[in-house]
Amino acid sequence: MSPAVPDGPPTPVVFMRGGAQVAMALVPGHVLEFALPPSVRTSRHRDRVEILEDPDPLLECCGELQIPYLGQRGPGVVVLDVPPPAPFSAADLTTMWQARNRITAKRRPETSGSAEWSQLAERLGPEVNWPALQDAVISASRLLAMWPQSSVPDVTWKPVDRPGGRELVSVTERARRSHRLPPVPSGSPANTARRRIVSKDRRLTSLAAISSLLATSLEELPGLEAEPQVRERLIGLFHRVARRSQARRAVADPPPSTWPDMFGAAYSSCMKALSVARNIGPGEQKAALSEVWELYQAWVADVVLQGMRAELGPEAKSVASRTCLGEWTDDGASVQLHYQARIPAVGSFSALGHELVAAVGDLAPDLLVIRSSNSSSRFVALDAKKRSDVVSTEDLTVNASKYLWGIRRRDALGDVPVLQSCVLVSPLGGPISARPEGRASVVTGHPTSGIAADLVGNMLTLLRA
Repeated sequence: MSPAVPDGPPTPVVFMRGGAQVAMALVPGHVLEFALPPSVRTSRHRDRVEILEDPDPLLECCGELQIPYLGQRGPGVVVLDVPPPAPFSAADLTTMWQARNRITAKRRPETSGSAEWSQLAERLGPEVNWPALQDAVISASRLLAMWPQSSVPDVTWKPVDRPGGRELVSVTERARRSHRLPPVPSGSPANTARRRIVSKDRRLTSLAAISSLLATSLEELPGLEAEPQVRERLIGLFHRVARRSQARRAVADPPPSTWPDMFGAAYSSCMKALSVARNIGPGEQKAALSEVWELYQAWVADVVLQGMRAELGPEAKSVASRTCLGEWTDDGASVQLHYQARIPAVGSFSALGHELVAAVGDLAPDLLVIRSSNSSSRFVALDAKKRSDVVSTEDLTVNASKYLWGIRRRDALGDVPVLQSCVLVSPLGGPISARPEGRASVVTGHPTSGIAADLVGNMLTLLRA
């Protein structure tokens, strides 16, 4: 447990959107650093902390923000609940959060390959963002192995005839310790004070608080009790970090910009893990504060992946590409589903023996489906668009055209379009292209109602043609 700090009046922490307050929490202690999405920044004042959302409506955030603090009774956490924007509900937020966790876990290789860790990740399920917990484990382990040190002066007592350290004459003469033994023949004290420089562990009160809170959170997390040995090692790891970083007395930490890199990495990863491993009861899980667009596009990817499995069966177990969510065999042809594949203007994106390039600038459709056989290869791009209204024709034109015009085959740069279709998925739907040659459409996709059941089937029919 980190040293306590005196309680003062509660500190208001407010979340601001477009100049208006949408959420507030009172923190009964000193507010520590907390993790925020990239589009959100913090403004600290003497009597309050403001969390400012980006003015771009496409970068709206929602979810629970864990605010750690140090109070009179030690560290604690207050939750700031930022409601989701229209057209989403709290239940939609949970659905998208769990889909994001499944997609994130699928795209990331297992830690080391240990079977027990893999089983634990499966047992915890999509309610816990397992990669965030893995990052905290890795950062904490590295920190314990290479703990930052500081050089500090130290005074020790040694016999006068033993070398080592610079003698402190005034300290020796004033101290009774130097006269406990008879003086040496020269008349000097038997023991003399020596000054030396020693290395000691650096301490960080904030890190001790966060590690302790994370360990406590993991003790209460459902699913861990099924793996008692892993559970004890996991919890013990963060308790060791807390004990080693605990200051001997209550002192203010230096600004985060001055922390050693190892401290900064461990604090950041533990803070993120704390925000995704909090036990709030069965059926009540909520997302950590996240950008809605990122949750929505992960949900679309998860639904399409489930649709591919329904149409083509389980995906292949081993896929070389980091962006590939799955590969299937379809009537002798190979089919791949890629998530956030980057198609560069310089270089190329390779899949199933084909290379794609971008004609103008780098492109990254949320999903790219490829079907390749001996006779041909065909492509469909899908892009998730978090919109609070129906997608306009202009919006469809701009967002579909960049993929239809910009994506080319490296060996046939003049062939346009390469895509058989570009599909936008949006919560309230939208139009289709005025002519079939436009190859663009919008389908409705909402966490409450799902995505059109025939989307994946129609897409595969188009790819097989």
